[in-house]
Amino acid sequence: MNAPAAPRVSPSDPRSRFIADLQAEAATFGEFFDLLRTEQAALTARDIEALLQIAPAKSERIRTLNDLARRRTAYLTSQAFPADRAGMAQWLIVHGGTEREVLSATWNGLLDTAAQAQALNRENGVLIETRLQHNQRLLSVLSAGAQPSLYGPDGQTRIGSTGRDLGKV
Repeated sequence: MNAPAAPRVSPSDPRSRFIADLQAEAATFGEFFDLLRTEQAALTARDIEALLQIAPAKSERIRTLNDLARRRTAYLTSQAFPADRAGMAQWLIVHGGTEREVLSATWNGLLDTAAQAQALNRENGVLIETRLQHNQRLLSVLSAGAQPSLYGPDGQTRIGSTGRDLGKV
């Protein structure tokens, strides 16, 4: 069985723009989720270069998602619906029309992808925290192995236990 065709979008019609934004939000969440998977692979491989390349794209998707969510909630509010999941469900029932099935599938897919992205982002945060703690422990071990004092009792810089001033020959 074929899925219903995507609704046509008319840029001058607020409903059509809302539907286009909903589709864009769902697609952007998919892109964001893919970036999070790539980020996780880079974190696991300790690939700093890949992480540096992912960061700007990830930030751009977050900005886009925030903008699309803001526009969705503003539209729902302008149509006298609550600006939340329940409001979206109500809007789909009242205004979904012949496209209700495909719009509901888009909305539910968006919610599923958002939940998956949230879980993956949490996992990536744990990986980052684990690496950070490992690096902090390593720095502590390295610091403990360094010379106990670089300054003598008179405040002059000294190397090891030679008592020789660094600034004098």
